[in-house]
Amino acid sequence: MDVEKKAKELGNEISKTEEYKELERTSQNVQENQEANQMIEKIQELQQNIQFAQQSGVQPSEEQLQQFNDLKQQMNANLTIQAYAKAQEEFNKLMQEVNSAISKGIKPEEDDSQEQ
Repeated sequence: MDVEKKAKELGNEISKTEEYKELERTSQNVQENQEANQMIEKIQELQQNIQFAQQSGVQPSEEQLQQFNDLKQQMNANLTIQAYAKAQEEFNKLMQEVNSAISKGIKPEEDDSQEQ
């Protein structure tokens, strides 16, 4: 049995799931929506700046934190971003289930002991 072949088959099966299809659809919608795309880019930039400041031992400025919180509220109100976030969440759940199933295949004795 070829592990790489099985992994490719698994990837192919994942690509057929509703969770994956919805993630792809909503991701495309974000890319096509200039406002949503700009908000995501801006919040990523702010997040990087805040993290860099913290890693350097410097507290982020109140202005940076306020900009981040304001932008996060705007993103939460954007339906395109909301749909994308929901799709990401559902796909992540699917991948956690897949990882759990793989782990059970690697160490089936742990799965047996947990079921008792």
